Amino acid sequence: MQVAKIIESYDYGAVDYEQIMLRYWNIDRQPLINSLQLQPGQMVLDAAVGTGLNLPAYPEGVSVVGVDLSEKMMDEARKKSVAADITFKVADLLNLDFSDNTFDAAASGFTLCVVADPVRALSEILRVTKPGAYIAILDYSKSQNPEVQKWQELIYDAALELGFPTGKIKWNALMDYDELIYNSQIPIEVLQDERIESPNPFLCGCQLLLRNLKG
Repeated sequence: MQVAKIIESYDYGAVDYEQIMLRYWNIDRQPLINSLQLQPGQMVLDAAVGTGLNLPAYPEGVSVVGVDLSEKMMDEARKKSVAADITFKVADLLNLDFSDNTFDAAASGFTLCVVADPVRALSEILRVTKPGAYIAILDYSKSQNPEVQKWQELIYDAALELGFPTGKIKWNALMDYDELIYNSQIPIEVLQDERIESPNPFLCGCQLLLRNLKG
């Protein structure tokens, strides 16, 4: 999805986004953030932070930089009471305005299924995180079940162009994490690859823990 469409869609749905996610994709974010094994004094990239569903899971003593294209989504995130030190910044995951090796770790929730170029977005996350950094990802993904894939193919155009609910959340219903993490030649080690399979094509996903293997 192009940047302008992402901003338009998520600005429009910002106020309702969290209630939609909690109703249809209510997944505890604490295990995701715990997998990063964060220590006091470390700096973490939350990409893209959205309405801040990850934020309550970050521990005290950690600095989190939450980036997102939508200022209105981040306005919702700013309302949360969290233990960690949080900074917000408008940023494009395809062109992050940070120096190499800025962050000790990164987390991403329901993000790469939205961006136009997931390989480039993940490559940017690797660039701005340090060698050996953990990257935790929770996302929608293409099912590994061919029968469910048929239904994901059927909803692909509507999910990407119309959204669900209409105009509010748009994503790539054929987001292929097998291709992204195993076949794209990105310098990562896959430490955890847990798939969330469902006969409902809207509910397939994955939770991943990656290690940055760049030189």
